[in-house]
Amino acid sequence: MTKAPPQGEAPPVPQVIVADRQVIVCQGIGSLVAQIPEVELGAFATDKASLKKLLSAVHGPAILILGVRLADGDLTQVLGTVRKDHPHVMVVVVAEESEFAFIRSAIKQGANSVCMMGQILTSLPKILGKLVEGHSIVPTDILKRLTSETTDSLSRREHEILALLVDGLTNFQISARLGLSENTVKYYLKAIYQKLEVNSRGAAIAKYVAGNY
Repeated sequence: MTKAPPQGEAPPVPQVIVADRQVIVCQGIGSLVAQIPEVELGAFATDKASLKKLLSAVHGPAILILGVRLADGDLTQVLGTVRKDHPHVMVVVVAEESEFAFIRSAIKQGANSVCMMGQILTSLPKILGKLVEGHSIVPTDILKRLTSETTDSLSRREHEILALLVDGLTNFQISARLGLSENTVKYYLKAIYQKLEVNSRGAAIAKYVAGNY
């Protein structure tokens, strides 16, 4: 349990660690964090080992800004480990619009806050300010999206990708057909699996064909 600072002494400034598989993303988020006086920018991590090392070295309050994928693991794996090994670290998950399914997953796994990458300039400073005060927060626009969706309905693009899966196309063939990168196709598939509550292509195809989604 973290000790309260002596009376009259300012509480320690939380250190912010940024973790994402792309260094350029870490640097972009880091440049924004560096302008926020309530926190102190720490180091960056691009894989699970470097993140574990950084978190283990933190002795005061810490905030982890976590992308949906590191070089060797996705959000589900990484957030689960952080919550187990470092329960006092506050976690903010950032995601692109196409990765919204990860936002649901992050909240279910106990993330303290979430932020869409397209709104990071305005949302992240407010989020960090609330976390410094000890409050978890889900931005209003994201909360509305989560509560207005009674089911994890598939998007038009996800329907397109599933239909191509049913036709037997590989990730490479799907990417060529739709003009997407293979990594983007993988992100969509991950979101589809989460929405359909399956963990394989075969199970996703079976559920989709049967209309049980």
